[in-house]
Amino acid sequence: MPAKWGGTDFAFTDLQGRSHRLSELGGHVILLEFWASWCPPCRKGFPFLDQLQAKYATAGLKVVAITLETEDDAVQSFVGTFPGMGFLIGRDASSHSGELMQVETMPTVFLMGADGRALARFEGGGETMHQQIEKQVEAALRGEALAVSASSGKSAAGPKGNLKAWERGYLADPIMNLNGDVLKRSMHEHIHASKEAAAGDGGVAGGGCGCN
Repeated sequence: MPAKWGGTDFAFTDLQGRSHRLSELGGHVILLEFWASWCPPCRKGFPFLDQLQAKYATAGLKVVAITLETEDDAVQSFVGTFPGMGFLIGRDASSHSGELMQVETMPTVFLMGADGRALARFEGGGETMHQQIEKQVEAALRGEALAVSASSGKSAAGPKGNLKAWERGYLADPIMNLNGDVLKRSMHEHIHASKEAAAGDGGVAGGGCGCN
């Protein structure tokens, strides 16, 4: 691990089963995306990530995209539609990295400095979001202060209970997978439907994905 690494670290594997740690990328500006095979913005985002890696590699950017899914066929089918990607594609079936990074939406992108500390967090996809991300990547590579700071509203302890927004079962029926009283379940149903699942009516087509 680089001596000056000061960010969150976790293990993952690449698609060939080789082990990696996020800290291996220390010394570079890192763009870390959490994606899922059922997420439409993630499908549009892969070519964007590839373009970023190609455009800014010599400036010191490292792009890594990690899925937390456990379904091998779904992952392989998704990745198979994007041959020749120039960035690191990883898997973390343990979901430990998603919990550490408090991932709640697919895709969620983190921009990190050379020491691994989060500089910015982006939730969702689409052209407007991609423009914002690239602008901040350029600023980070120049060593400038970013206009978008890392999210500070989430507890350092991470997600509570059994909530794992990247899981297909949870997204398909959030109420059935929640613990707690009726009021909490009702509040979550409202938030899920209004904030994350407006396009999918709470189903896997829209729930938990940053569709816009």
